Amino acid sequence: MNRLKTLIALLAFTSFAFGNCKPAHKGEKISDLVLYYLLFLALSNGSEENCSFSPSSNDPLYGDEWHLKNIGQFGGTVGEDANVSPLWDQDISGNRVIVSVVDDGLDIKHEDLVQNISVTARGLNLLNGTIYPTHSYSNSFHGSAVGGVIAARGGNNLGVRGAAPCSKLVGVNILEKSTIYTSDEYRAMVNESARVSISNNSWGSPDNYGWLWPSSALWQQGVNEGISKGKSGKGTVYVWAAGNGAFRNTIASPLLFDNANYDGQANYYGVMAIGGIGQNGKKAAYSESGANLWVVAHTQGNDATAYTTAISTTDATGANGLNVGGSSGDYSLGNYTKKFNGTSSATPLAAGVVALLIGKYPDLTWRDVRELVAYSARKNDASDVDWSLNSAGLNINHKYGFGAVDAVSLLTKAKTWIPITAGLITYTASALSPNTSIPDNDLVTGATVNYNISSPISYIEYVDVEFTSNHTYFPELRIEITSPSGTKSVLSEPHYCVNPYNNTTCSSGNTSIASMTGSSTYRFGVARHLGENPNGIWVLKVYDASATDTGQINSVQLRIYGR
Repeated sequence: MNRLKTLIALLAFTSFAFGNCKPAHKGEKISDLVLYYLLFLALSNGSEENCSFSPSSNDPLYGDEWHLKNIGQFGGTVGEDANVSPLWDQDISGNRVIVSVVDDGLDIKHEDLVQNISVTARGLNLLNGTIYPTHSYSNSFHGSAVGGVIAARGGNNLGVRGAAPCSKLVGVNILEKSTIYTSDEYRAMVNESARVSISNNSWGSPDNYGWLWPSSALWQQGVNEGISKGKSGKGTVYVWAAGNGAFRNTIASPLLFDNANYDGQANYYGVMAIGGIGQNGKKAAYSESGANLWVVAHTQGNDATAYTTAISTTDATGANGLNVGGSSGDYSLGNYTKKFNGTSSATPLAAGVVALLIGKYPDLTWRDVRELVAYSARKNDASDVDWSLNSAGLNINHKYGFGAVDAVSLLTKAKTWIPITAGLITYTASALSPNTSIPDNDLVTGATVNYNISSPISYIEYVDVEFTSNHTYFPELRIEITSPSGTKSVLSEPHYCVNPYNNTTCSSGNTSIASMTGSSTYRFGVARHLGENPNGIWVLKVYDASATDTGQINSVQLRIYGR
């Protein structure tokens, strides 16, 4: 298509697409049109810009980005960071890797992002039906903050620097919608997936409720299509925030609420769930633990005064977004903020590190990437008592997954990696229906189900556990499963909960699995058995932590992914 035809097509599309657009000011349409005209001219050339990045060049706020290079500037542990700078020195910067930011929009005109907006992948705004993902509301900022952690342009004498400062971004605005339909979730997962190497998702089920939130069939379909067809058939890598709801502060003390395994998106086979650690390498109190957790990355931790150890990144331009210009101790320039935190900021840090990997080794499949991330993860907070080894020799921890993302270790591991060529096998075992009673108020004996697996798989990549129970108060149950080789995974633990529909404390007798999910069956995900052989006896144990409510284990079913 020549440039004239491109412009005609773009003008025709724009006159239709802006029917429901809400510009921030009268001239907004024209500026977006000009920008996207330039992008589509580049699109006609069929490739992304070849970015050149000099690590020694200046980004004024880079010194505040301890998560990229921790020299103890805010009192943290020197070297406790994502370890990306040695790769930049080798000219590894995520060049030509496209990362989708699925969020509340992406400021495509931001001074520190505009050069790294993809010219070959179109954005998607599910709020107004256009290809322009920019925030529609003045207080939206989250997606732009995420984008900056991944791909703020490096060496341009502006603001901050992303972990992969030459990677490219494509925005999907889904979170500004007041009602998000399952069809929206599907479209968000598959948008431009043929070009997208990584999909960053710093969102998910509501936090601080202790509720079980299944994922929709359409969302699962979107992820399945992405991992099977995305990135030109190599598969899109989906990273997902593990959640910030581990503890809710009360007058007396913080109380345990959420586990990452209660989120049916974060515990899905096709994603890597990312938790958060602070500048001392320890778990941020809010970061959710879980047997589904893949790895952790850096964000604001527990040793903070106000926002002194939060993450510096891009904000929505000017007076929009989180920082309206020097407010509440933030930067004087409103295009940036130093108050980004949560697993929302840990997840794009992991995505940026993965972008460095894919930029260097573009032929890796999504299965290669996730295993490389696991096998190269660093054992952080080494004194934590939950660390153990699975039978494949991997470090595992319910708080940290396989450990902390480390860019140098990841790229080093990739040098000798043998690509996975064996096809993926999904083995669904026959369901057991034991109808075993769960002893009331008993954390010692519990109920036991032995589950014999005989499958064609000898190497586990992931495990699903589908659990059905008529117990009348799910939050008091502790559920564990132990593999044939002896690796134990905790799927659920006794916790508090709040009803999200009326914001009242859950009460005994009205919070069964069915009431929390709409079904008496819930699926848990388990990452911790990576590399193990699944064949033999799996042991499921269920304990009841308090009196009165009772029930049974009605059925259990294992689904094993592997080769």
